[in-house]
Amino acid sequence: MVARKASEKMKEAFIQYSKKMCTRVTIFWMIYRIANFVVALLRPDIANALVDLSAGVDTIMIVNISTYTGNSICEKASVAFAGRKSIYEQNQNNYDEQDVEDEDSNG
Repeated sequence: MVARKASEKMKEAFIQYSKKMCTRVTIFWMIYRIANFVVALLRPDIANALVDLSAGVDTIMIVNISTYTGNSICEKASVAFAGRKSIYEQNQNNYDEQDVEDEDSNG
């Protein structure tokens, strides 16, 4: 029982890590873009330099979202596959039990 709880906690912590990382990168990106906008309003002469800096940060954000989306898709697919396999195994067990019951009733 304790081992199962620990296992579930570890799995949850592992899954949550990608969500936390993506959230933190997204928050940083939003703050950075707002700060760039404010600086561009205050000092329009450096706006061109800010565009170059923003391109790098935007690329990191695109990679962040792509990685998170890919991770989420793989996670959902693996969970669905694992669930599908266990349902198949359960159906096999039910058929096997039915066969045993049928043999007993015919005998």
